[in-house]
Amino acid sequence: MVKSLSIGKFRALQRASTSDGIFSVLAIDHQDSLRRALNPQSPNSITDKDMVTFKSQVVTALWDEVSGVLLDPVYGAPQIIEQGLPNQVGLLAELEKADYDMEPLPLAVDIRPQWSVGKIKRMGADGVKLFYYYDPDNPDLCQQQDATIAQAVADCSAYDIPLYAEPIVTDTTPDDRQRKVIESAVKSDQLGVDILKLEFPIDIHANPDHGRWQDACEVLTKAVQAPWVLLSAGVDFEVFCQQVEIACKAGASGFIVGRAVWGDACTLPIEERQHWLATIGQQRLKRLHDIATKHATSWTSIYQPKKVTTRWYAEYPDIPHS
Repeated sequence: MVKSLSIGKFRALQRASTSDGIFSVLAIDHQDSLRRALNPQSPNSITDKDMVTFKSQVVTALWDEVSGVLLDPVYGAPQIIEQGLPNQVGLLAELEKADYDMEPLPLAVDIRPQWSVGKIKRMGADGVKLFYYYDPDNPDLCQQQDATIAQAVADCSAYDIPLYAEPIVTDTTPDDRQRKVIESAVKSDQLGVDILKLEFPIDIHANPDHGRWQDACEVLTKAVQAPWVLLSAGVDFEVFCQQVEIACKAGASGFIVGRAVWGDACTLPIEERQHWLATIGQQRLKRLHDIATKHATSWTSIYQPKKVTTRWYAEYPDIPHS
């Protein structure tokens, strides 16, 4: 079913995807988890400058191979804009404060203080990413998360910028992982998010059969109306290549990849890191891009811009004052 999308959101999705409507996005919005990756023995020794330097190295080395980048507002987005993010590369910015691998695990999503959808729009970004933990079997958590998601949906509608929703399921077993991933995606879809950024919908260790991987991805595609893209969740690069191919053959619209591409560069000396990113890093992204280009479903087959007339601008709302 083709759904209509506002002009602003439609244009922003164009900027963050390829000319064929495929998402080939590099994610490096990580914060606490990145400090641990850069120095597992002493993460607190990683300075703000170290964080900015690493993110800048990764993005500038790889931006020619992607349709967009996903960055945080502290160590990434403004610094990369300052360095000259190419016009053809879309910019997605995270809204939340939560991060992977934090201890204890903070289940309730926390919007970064003094940060908002309005500020993301104002800085010129092409999308808002909201990461949150979700468990369809936990009604109290669902109620709390749903309220935050609904508010983000409303804010993104008001500012006419796409919302990329990233539900990460908790308390799963191999037997219920597929159900929880799909139910979480369906709920986010029902709340009105624009793009779903999803985990692979099956426990690959408990289910090594690629036929079952394909079936799970096809069930997911049929269950949601919004386009979905696959996240890497820190899996091995070769495994992620397999997942991207299967997901895209089953209806995904591309990928948003982080540590599966650049994770191996974290502990390298700066000079070696630069060479690694310019060779192996670029090769990895090109391989993923080629897979998605060959197999993915264009988001334009799902969204079309709302019909306009020569008077459309008169009804187009102003950006709200905050």
